[in-house]
Amino acid sequence: MAKQNTSTKKEPLLPVSIEGGRSRSGSRVGRCASILLLTMPLIACSLILGTLYLLVYKMNISIRDISISGALADYEPTWQIILLLCTGAFASFVVTISRSIQIGVYHRRNNSAFRGLRLLNFVAAVTNILAYAGFIILAIYPIDGENKDYHMFGAYMYFGLMGLYCFFHIILLWKQRQYSMFSKIIMTIVPTASVICSVIFAIQQNEGYQYEWFAVALAALFIGLFVILFGTDRCDDELAEFFCCRKKGPTITDL
Repeated sequence: MAKQNTSTKKEPLLPVSIEGGRSRSGSRVGRCASILLLTMPLIACSLILGTLYLLVYKMNISIRDISISGALADYEPTWQIILLLCTGAFASFVVTISRSIQIGVYHRRNNSAFRGLRLLNFVAAVTNILAYAGFIILAIYPIDGENKDYHMFGAYMYFGLMGLYCFFHIILLWKQRQYSMFSKIIMTIVPTASVICSVIFAIQQNEGYQYEWFAVALAALFIGLFVILFGTDRCDDELAEFFCCRKKGPTITDL
């Protein structure tokens, strides 16, 4: 009697590249989209982390003694910090939209794009875009200026909506099967740690400044780790069509 094959297919531990997600046309636009997709998370992460390091190094401060808001208000010249943080936030916008398109492409490819999942994907993208809009607001308006309320509003937007996006993204991530278990675990631990640090800072306030720094740094690292997801399953053609506003590409309602 022939032996029956009882082996089951398991998720790989390490990332595996998906050829089907790469550019089919091999066009110059597709290659540019590929480069943009792989570098933008690193750019966003590096700018925000670099700004935090610049604040600590140049001002010679301890993250236990001052909040990020206080450090931003004391830094001179202010325009340098605003430029770095705003550029990092805009790069995060691009990363968020690209990730949302990637999720949509995966589920259309596998005929699993039911309405609830599409809605969650869209809401998640809008949530993170608004979170980094709040990040720009808190960077532009110092906490010790006349528009302190704007700064606080931006801070609440950033920390609150970033926490929501982390939760939404974890759900969306575990609905995708092409990523390795290692990637999923890393992409779950980092945002969860960021949210936990945000909650601790909200509770301890003046006694827990370091947790604010950790929360922002981990959130930036979370965006940077998207390069793992983009490198595993790229969708260069769809991204090129979307950002070039081509008719055949996905629309904002398809995210």
